[in-house]
Amino acid sequence: METKLANALYNFRQEIAKLEVEQKNAKPQRKTVHFNGTRTMEPWEATEFVKDTKVELRAMYAAYGLLRGKKFEQIESNSKPINREEIYERTGQWLSEKFEGLHPLTIYRNLINKYLNKYGYEMPYEEKKDVWGKPYKDVIPESCEEIVCFDKQTA
Repeated sequence: METKLANALYNFRQEIAKLEVEQKNAKPQRKTVHFNGTRTMEPWEATEFVKDTKVELRAMYAAYGLLRGKKFEQIESNSKPINREEIYERTGQWLSEKFEGLHPLTIYRNLINKYLNKYGYEMPYEEKKDVWGKPYKDVIPESCEEIVCFDKQTA
């Protein structure tokens, strides 16, 4: 079991490193006037790519930290607890009151769980139904720092 986790961590770290390199190459591509080098993408494409990759990398780092046994407070130690009013002012979207006071990484819980699933782990979840009645899995915000190996689950 230890070697499975070690292999998962190594492969996951390689995936993160690959995306980091792509991010570093795309950042200068955002410039429109003072760009030196060979352009591989349009500035608007680079801007969107960097914005999306930032969220992906944040979720990947969180999943990697959870696999290593760290808590969210250790992964992002400078983060402040979620303040719903502050997030509404910044983004224009209301969060559920169940997120109030939790670590900001809990907002990315389903994306983090996607990466954990890829390597044989998952966070505890509850079955829910969307507005059309289609079932889906939603990670329980209070249990975001717990992970379970697929091999150790009981049915």
